[in-house]
Formats: sequence, structure tokens, C-alpha cells
Amino acid sequence: MTVIEGNQASTSEKRRERERLEMTERILDAARELCLRKGYKAVTLRKVAEAIEYSPAAIYQYYENKKALVAEIIRKDAEDFRRYMLEDIAEESPIDQLLELARRYVVWGTAHPKQYILLMSPPPGWIEETWSTYNDEGLMEREVLVFLTQIVAEVIKQGLFKDEYTDPSLVVAILRAGVHGFVLLETAEVSEETALLAGLKTPFEARINMLVKVFLDGLLKNPKQVISEM
Repeated sequence: MTVIEGNQASTSEKRRERERLEMTERILDAARELCLRKGYKAVTLRKVAEAIEYSPAAIYQYYENKKALVAEIIRKDAEDFRRYMLEDIAEESPIDQLLELARRYVVWGTAHPKQYILLMSPPPGWIEETWSTYNDEGLMEREVLVFLTQIVAEVIKQGLFKDEYTDPSLVVAILRAGVHGFVLLETAEVSEETALLAGLKTPFEARINMLVKVFLDGLLKNPKQVISEM
């Protein structure tokens, strides 16, 4: 084979791989949308194929059945979430690490609303049918929770929290409730009037900063000192 022929083969392979990845993303996204709109039972390979205007027979080249498709969604979304949350945490102080994790959680969740809901608040049937995958993936955010709990434990050890906050798991539970609620509000479909009344018309960054300030004011012994150092 000549060099030109080799380059052509390489280019063709890259194009086919790119097309395969693009089609996979279309299939996964259509399945997510179908599940969230109509429920887990409504998800079938035939209906997913119809949603992307693809032949039902051809879609089986990608996934042999519904369970394989859902398992792939869980694996992919869980890995994307973990990678975004845990990679390149450069902050040195545990408080800064805590705030960075909270910010990343909110940013990822609001940027990937369908993925977030299926990971954190899946519809009936989603988990039951794919429990082995959930276990294999460590219940999605387990690594993130372990890391977060370690950070909170370090903050407590350094005496930065108020004296009554001595249980890392309790603090983590409250922090998760706060950021989870934030993401749900941000991604909910609401009327203009409701969005206005709920403060969703204020700048996104301002709402994140307010969330952080509420956490700091409520937990820290000297929140003003910490905020001034940020």
C-alpha cells in the first residue's frame, strides 16, 4: 500500500469513528429525552430510532437491547460527572476545595439537565432494571461523596466550622441538599412569572455566589474572614 493509500484509509477510519460517535450521542440523548418525557417504560429501541429518524434494524448495530442502551447512558453520564467533579482540583485549602466542588456540581448539573436528573432523580423502573450497572458505577457519585466527606472532615479538624458541626456526613447531606435544590430550580420548566418571582431572572453567577455565602455564613466560625480571603 502506498503512503497516499495509507493516509486515505486512516482518514476514512477517522471519519467512520467520528460518525459512529455522533450517532451514539444522538441515540443516547434521544433515549434520555424519551425517558424523561414519557417514562422508563416508553423507552424502546424502536421508539428511539423513530426519534432520530433512523431505521429500527440499524440501531441494533449499536445496542442489542434496551438494557444495554440504558447501561451505557448510566456509565457515560456517571463518568462524565466524576471526571468533571474530581479532575484538576488545584485549590489547596479545604474551604476552597469545598467551594470549588459546590460550584462544579451546580455548573455540571445545569449544563446537563437530562443527564443530571437520570443520575440523581431517576424515574421509576430506571434503577430497578439496571441495578447491576448502578452498583458497578459506584452509585454514581460515591467517589465524589468520599472526597467531599474527606474535605469536610479536614475543615472540622482545623476548627473552621462552628462547634456544633462535628459530623462530616451531616454537613455533606446539607450541602448536597442545597446544591441539588439549586440545580433542580435552575433546570425546571417554569413560566416567566414564576421565574421572576423565584429570582431566576437574576444573574446566574449572582445566585451561585449567594448560595456560597449562605453556606459560609451558616457553617463557619468566622465567615467574614474567610470571605475576605477568597
